Amino acid sequence: MDNRYNTINSTSLANDIVKLTFNNKHRMITYDVKDLYVNIPIDETLKITENKLLKNNDKHKTKQIIAILKTILAQNYFTFQDSIYHPNKGVVMRSPISGTMAEIFLQYIENRHLKQLLDSKNIIFYTRYVDDIFIIYDTTRTTVDSIHNYINSIHNCLQLNPTHKNNTQINFLDLCTIRKTNKLEVDIYRKPTTTDITINYLSNHPIEHKLAAYRYHIQQNAHVTTYKRKTDT
Repeated sequence: MDNRYNTINSTSLANDIVKLTFNNKHRMITYDVKDLYVNIPIDETLKITENKLLKNNDKHKTKQIIAILKTILAQNYFTFQDSIYHPNKGVVMRSPISGTMAEIFLQYIENRHLKQLLDSKNIIFYTRYVDDIFIIYDTTRTTVDSIHNYINSIHNCLQLNPTHKNNTQINFLDLCTIRKTNKLEVDIYRKPTTTDITINYLSNHPIEHKLAAYRYHIQQNAHVTTYKRKTDT
């Protein structure tokens, strides 16, 4: 997978955002893919995977891998009110392979449909983290309704719910992206339910687990402060 349109974390996203040239015709919007895992079309995704595998493997090896994948992905049973169901689409939640298969399908869709929007400058920035999408578009070339109608018509298994920017800022991952006159600034975003509670140092947990939260907050604050300094110069 080429991960061309993905962001790996908020630090990488902040680095990309502060490099953008922004003007008063640009707008921000975020989307989330509705019920991603349960809507992945298994047969179509297997076909996409097979085509990718054939680029670096012979037909015999590819056939074996696809057969194994098909068996694994078919185990998507669930129970409801004492009845057992077997849906014809969707991957199992919490399965180690589900995230990879969802990513293969989404990247295939993105590679087919995004390039023309970016080349035409209708969308000037696009990135995705799992099922969350961040878009910056040019209002002189397109509208939010056009974008919404287009992306929800790409595939009948994909439906995206929008969140418009509020008061010149928008939250994505753990970043708050703030719109200025001709640039974007980033700050740390904390959800209203954030408690900042960490593992008690005297608890019976590995020291690596106890320190992880502190390392994360220190690194996040250091990086965001650096990016804020860059935008102020």
